[in-house]
Amino acid sequence: MKVSIYVRVSSDRQVEKELSVPAQVKAIQQYCLEKGWIIVNEFIEKGKSAKTDDRPEFQKMIALAKRPNRPFDAVVVHKFDRFSRKRDDHVIYKALLNQSGVKVISVTEQTEAETPQDMLLEGMLEVISEFFNANLATEVRKGMTQNAKLGYNNGGTPPYGYRTEHIALGNSKTKAVWVLGPREEIDVVKWIFNQYAHEGMGYTKIASELNRRQIPSQKGGTWASSTIRAIIFNEAYVGRRCWNKQDYQTKGKKWRDRSEWIITENAHPSIISEDIFNKCQENAKKRNTGGGETHKPFESKLASPFWLRGVMVCEKCGSRMVGNSTSSKMKGGKKQYYVCGGYLRKGKDFCPYAGWNKERIEEIVSNRLRIHIMSLLMGNNLVEEMRQFYTESNQQHTTQKTIMENELEFLKKRIELIEDDISIGKAKPYHQEMLAEMQNELREKSESYLRLTSNWSEFHVPEEYVAGIRYDIQSFISLLDQEVPNPQLLHALASKYISKLYINRDTKKIYLSLQLTMNDKVMYEKTMVSEWK
Repeated sequence: MKVSIYVRVSSDRQVEKELSVPAQVKAIQQYCLEKGWIIVNEFIEKGKSAKTDDRPEFQKMIALAKRPNRPFDAVVVHKFDRFSRKRDDHVIYKALLNQSGVKVISVTEQTEAETPQDMLLEGMLEVISEFFNANLATEVRKGMTQNAKLGYNNGGTPPYGYRTEHIALGNSKTKAVWVLGPREEIDVVKWIFNQYAHEGMGYTKIASELNRRQIPSQKGGTWASSTIRAIIFNEAYVGRRCWNKQDYQTKGKKWRDRSEWIITENAHPSIISEDIFNKCQENAKKRNTGGGETHKPFESKLASPFWLRGVMVCEKCGSRMVGNSTSSKMKGGKKQYYVCGGYLRKGKDFCPYAGWNKERIEEIVSNRLRIHIMSLLMGNNLVEEMRQFYTESNQQHTTQKTIMENELEFLKKRIELIEDDISIGKAKPYHQEMLAEMQNELREKSESYLRLTSNWSEFHVPEEYVAGIRYDIQSFISLLDQEVPNPQLLHALASKYISKLYINRDTKKIYLSLQLTMNDKVMYEKTMVSEWK
């Protein structure tokens, strides 16, 4: 039986506490060897919790199992909790795999789930795993809540102007608190609030001025308008510690109601007064830039209609192009553009403005993509294009390999001739010395040839990889042909296969590069050029 193995650890820090990746792999390999099973795929998940199904290797494994030409018949894990610690995910994905004829097998919790007793045992193991995970999360949260109420830090980087310091509490225990940072950072924070409260400067102008003065941001780079906004709304600067603001089950995308926050007054030294902080909030409301609303509900955020966002880049500064819409009240109505993200965040001093009409650029890219990727589906074109790219990319290596092979062959023949002369007594006195030199040269060249060819491999692409690419291309074409394309699905495929997309502002030429990779190795790349008309 052909199988895939799935290995997971929750986080890098837990590698030592849990059964490490190499130990899990070794145990599974031994188990498969004893059973006579062939391992055809390995899916290694590092630093991913099994509380959700948002795991790249896990989803890749499920997608591969659902294909008609799936390469394996079972998924082998060390324990069922490596597969999932959430009962409903466990049931759903096992049922999904079962429909495709794929089993989930545990090395240490061996059940076949074919008898009522085995089904009961497997179900109990899954429930125990979920209970353990939920109970652990509850206990950890209790400790963090109490920590926050006392004003201690629960982790994370302190805001600009603060530093983390550990204080001793006895019994060898320490707690993290925030203390004031360098004087120059404190002065910058006060200046930012003062400019926004009393000088009429907005986020972008403040960021531009800080960049003009070459004052480094918290990470040592340039300032962005979003960074200034975050500072203006951060209550930490009045000495207030707010914890539990975000729902971490949604990776911080969903904000909790303020009534659920853990708020501690005077948790650390303040940098600005309550009055100037409140003045900034009032000004933000007047500016109508989202002021007074420290967070927006996750549910109210609409999916972006810009499917080339983040894929397209600005050729001037290298920033990603993002979607931007004009007001519907403007003359001509609402219009949509792709605009340089660097310009929007840091102003025209960082990058001059350039906006490209959304409908037009998406139309040009769609037409060019459709024509090219359709040609890859014809016959065996996909494999042949990858083979040609591989040959061209390794042309220098191939030429060097051929030259070294000819040199080695020439040396061997010369050595044979001298050895023949020596054996029949025709050799000159210096022939023995020449022979030693040539043999030494042959040894050195042979070692160089071995080093050159050790990293060399003939062109080979697994059938399942080709099948996966063909499936994605067909999906891409289908989406592009829809009357109302799904921008989220298009964005996912564009991000995966478009390696470069930009417009030269001077020549108005569009450069679009399509790239196929396998195990971080580029298997095919093609750059297409179109005119902006």
